[in-house]
Amino acid sequence: MLASTLFAVLALGLPSLLSATPVAVEDITAVEDVAVEGLAAAATVDFINPTDNGGSWLDKSNGLGEPLNVVISAKSTPDVLTLDGLLRYAHAIGFDKECLGQHQGDPQTANLGDGRGDVNETEVLRENFGIGGTIGTCLESLEGGNHFRVFPQSTTGAIFLAVSQEEDLSEHHTIAPNGYNIGRDLLVAGAVGTKSHFNIKTFHLDTYVTVATNLTGLATAGSVGINHGIAIDGIVTLLTITKTT
Repeated sequence: MLASTLFAVLALGLPSLLSATPVAVEDITAVEDVAVEGLAAAATVDFINPTDNGGSWLDKSNGLGEPLNVVISAKSTPDVLTLDGLLRYAHAIGFDKECLGQHQGDPQTANLGDGRGDVNETEVLRENFGIGGTIGTCLESLEGGNHFRVFPQSTTGAIFLAVSQEEDLSEHHTIAPNGYNIGRDLLVAGAVGTKSHFNIKTFHLDTYVTVATNLTGLATAGSVGINHGIAIDGIVTLLTITKTT
């Protein structure tokens, strides 16, 4: 059944930020709740709070928005903070580009308080269910699953992600009940610790160690302004990623 479904999909071809408050946290080895208020500044910052310079913790889509509920710290290995490097990391945690490179719908935008205003997502990555290439993401497009939108913050290098769990094709990929919180938690659970992926282009095993920290006091809990009226818990998870090989 899976093979015939995938075959059907294939056949279809389916500067002034000086007043902004830097947010920095100490790395930990497990997920932990941390209140943002009162955090001490470090030599380098994880990211800058978008709302300090007119931005938002929601992206924009059809007059509403989806939460930016995961941030990849600017203190991560620099390679991870490039689009190509992020894609290699995504492979290691079970995500890839969209099915056959196809995307439906208009891009969502986000204002990260970096002086650029609303900027389009740079990529949408989908769960690949352990199937190499983009074939696995074709399955996600049909059956539903996890996905995230990518928004880099130009002033710090941090990468903001809008993560959500979505329904299958028959439900038009609407967000699952509690899908924003669930999507974030599933991504984090699959990322924390040591993950590897064999890079066929370089014939090299890429290995990453990821540490997660839950931040509170940034995004607003509730359903006001959220797509589909789905409430969120207001937690933003910070990922600090170290590429070890």
